[in-house]
Amino acid sequence: MNETSLTTKIWDKVGICASTLCLIHCLATPVLLIIFPASSLAKIQESLFHAVFAVIVIGSILLAVYPNCKKHGHKDILTFSILGVFCILASFIFHDHEASLETVFTIIGSMFLIIAHFKNMKVRHGKCINSKVSTCSHKHVEKKKIKAIL
Repeated sequence: MNETSLTTKIWDKVGICASTLCLIHCLATPVLLIIFPASSLAKIQESLFHAVFAVIVIGSILLAVYPNCKKHGHKDILTFSILGVFCILASFIFHDHEASLETVFTIIGSMFLIIAHFKNMKVRHGKCINSKVSTCSHKHVEKKKIKAIL
């Protein structure tokens, strides 16, 4: 495994973990706030939490998915990535104005980013995800099949 592939693999895993933590945080926070009322200190820490995790999840997409998309040309992965980043950034717009929209955008964005990372990992291993066909129809996989036959 070359250094670029190892770096991409690590960033895919970091991105999945960070996006999953964001998702859990957004789903659990409303319940926890009902059980344990929040203080003003918690709001400051929450803002910091959002900023740090936004940098991590967006950075992991840029470091893991973008370089691979240039190689394999899967536009679906790039689309999931762009939608996820857009939703995460949109959540910051609604942070001070509408908490429910912030949560919705973060949840949707996290799910898009998790999907993008998983698809990126599958493509890196030569296993494209397609519900009807077990093999990928993209050119990079066809080339590998031809080389394997020869």
